[in-house]
Amino acid sequence: MGVLAPKSANHLLLLLPALVGLNACNGLRTLDNPIGSGKSEAASSEAALYLDAVRSLMAQGQFYAALAHIQEDRRAHGDSPELRLLEADARRNLGQPREAEVLYRGLLNGPQAGAAKHGLGRLYASRDLATAIRYLREASLLRPTDVDVRNDLGYALMQAGRYREAKPELATAAELAPNEAKGRNNLLILLILMRDEAAVRRIADQSGLDATALARLRAQAQSLKQNANSPTTGDRQNTSRTGGAG
Repeated sequence: MGVLAPKSANHLLLLLPALVGLNACNGLRTLDNPIGSGKSEAASSEAALYLDAVRSLMAQGQFYAALAHIQEDRRAHGDSPELRLLEADARRNLGQPREAEVLYRGLLNGPQAGAAKHGLGRLYASRDLATAIRYLREASLLRPTDVDVRNDLGYALMQAGRYREAKPELATAAELAPNEAKGRNNLLILLILMRDEAAVRRIADQSGLDATALARLRAQAQSLKQNANSPTTGDRQNTSRTGGAG
């Protein structure tokens, strides 16, 4: 027993470096290249490509095709808040308000809450301007730098004849995206309605707006003034998105 102990100890000492080496290799594999990570990354990349394809189709107004891709993405990768939001937007644009509203409301307590409130604001803009403004205000609190939210809120307030409340929203949208004509034009329409001709001229000169384009904005301002506080007149859902000359 006294002779065998040293030999056993030496044997253990020889084995320890090998075991440590194996554990180190396994550790590197676990931390830097986990088993199955390549497959997971590929699936995530494919899902992201589907989302980009859907957004591209919707930007082109191809909402039925977008819905088809949403169904395919859901079949291949499962459901997600992003997919439900895109489906809600597509159905809203296709004139399916009930289906869109159900989808938006299902997103109000998650990470897409701001976008869902924005969608509800757009959805209600054509039939209940006060409710639309409430949802758009809530959306702006959750997404304060979102140009579209600010623009839609300002335009809805302008439609309701609430010009003083509309001004900071439209001014913010115009400053957040100074190269976008929509925000600038909506601000100009508002300033025309507020009879602030000095500001109208200043912005028109700074942006190089010609007399013909400015005349069109004045005509839009006059039309808005006539329709103020009349929620059944015109397609408010669309004008709140694209108010002003593009």
